[in-house]
Amino acid sequence: MSSGQVRGVVLAAGQGKRMKSSRPKVLHDVMGKAVLSRVIDAVAAVGVEHLHIVVGHAHEQVENFLAEGANLPPVTYSCHLQKPQLGTGHALLQIADALKDFHGTLIVTVGDAPVIQPEPLQALLAHHHAQKATVTALTTELLDAKNYGRILRDYEGRVRSIVEDKDANSEQKLIREINTGIYALAWPEVSEGLKGLSNNNKQKEYYLTDLVAWAYERGHSAHALVLNDSRQVAGINSRLELAEAIRLLRDVTIEKLALESGVTVVDPLNTWISPEVKIGAETVVLPGCQISGVVEIGAGCQIGPYAVIKGPVKIGERSSVVSSHVNNSTIGSDSRVGPYAHVRDGNVIGDACKIGNFVELKKATVGEHTNVGHLSYIGDASLGSGVNIGAGTITANYDHLTKKKERTVIGDGASTGSNSVLVAPVEMGAESVLAAGTVVGKNVPAGALAVGRAVLKMVEGWSDIRKKQKVK
Repeated sequence: MSSGQVRGVVLAAGQGKRMKSSRPKVLHDVMGKAVLSRVIDAVAAVGVEHLHIVVGHAHEQVENFLAEGANLPPVTYSCHLQKPQLGTGHALLQIADALKDFHGTLIVTVGDAPVIQPEPLQALLAHHHAQKATVTALTTELLDAKNYGRILRDYEGRVRSIVEDKDANSEQKLIREINTGIYALAWPEVSEGLKGLSNNNKQKEYYLTDLVAWAYERGHSAHALVLNDSRQVAGINSRLELAEAIRLLRDVTIEKLALESGVTVVDPLNTWISPEVKIGAETVVLPGCQISGVVEIGAGCQIGPYAVIKGPVKIGERSSVVSSHVNNSTIGSDSRVGPYAHVRDGNVIGDACKIGNFVELKKATVGEHTNVGHLSYIGDASLGSGVNIGAGTITANYDHLTKKKERTVIGDGASTGSNSVLVAPVEMGAESVLAAGTVVGKNVPAGALAVGRAVLKMVEGWSDIRKKQKVK
């Protein structure tokens, strides 16, 4: 049978009526990425040379999403419109013209299985090629087969056909081995069977599953690979199933981190980590954390409790993020963030820094061994190394009249007193000091002390005066 090159086919034409949504079900979010993106990631990871994506319901939304290229792997693709939608076999027929000069293997998957990982797809391809098969179906076993197609085998255990749930009799419905909707197909060998599909069934659709019976009956090699982890092929047809798929993806991800990366997740049921996240050995993730996107956390860190980290984020070794939000930023090694800090977009925090409670950073560069202790806003600023920011310090970076934001620069070893304000654009030189309560709007030379307090006035006997006024 043909091997050669491998192309991917994602069937994403379904409407998903039970989602009760104006969006196609394949565009719903699963831990920071669309369902379709997660399927494409898994298929692309097996080394396909091209992706054929069959679209149908609300195809404009799907095509626009793909054209934007958000979070998609670097693989070429083409969209093929299925209209009307007459079944999975009919969907695959839509790409037949694009395969005229192709000789190799098609790996075909449904577009609504966001938990699928590359490993079973790679195993499916390997089994398909090893058996020199024409058709290989990925199957799994479920205690409750629900509405999935059942796998029918002959007396020798060979796969002979797949019967859809609506067409199955009472005996067939007891079968626990089900079809996942994922196949490896030898092309152009299966093209003959594809063109000969019939819609003689209760749904009047052209089933891709009928290729198995076609191959078996004509003496072609038909096989099945049983997937032990049925969680990975969970499909979504409702928001309840979407929530279940998110939970399953969370479980698969945390298991991999624990077993393959040496990460301790203290409370898996209350921790949400997306598959893109990489975490180093001996890092501990405490309860209530949500970590999603392209996030890289070093070894020996402590994350949480109740930390929200959304990538792209990179955190060095032995750092901690406690009860804080971190977005699109870099944090060095041996640094501490939180509790209750908000590290917004565009920050670069050096090694051995402290970003304390109720601190907000935005587009700030923070040098090593610098402390921003508490209750401060540091936006559009560059802080050198060894800087100490006193409580309540604010960089006033925004001019509401010009709508421009200006930068503040604080040199190495400088410090600001409590409740000080730096009106940007402004610079503090190395080792300079800003006294508590000072508002500075011009540059402070290196080593200088800037004091800008109002003159203190004492009114003796003020309390007695107020008491007498109250009596009257």
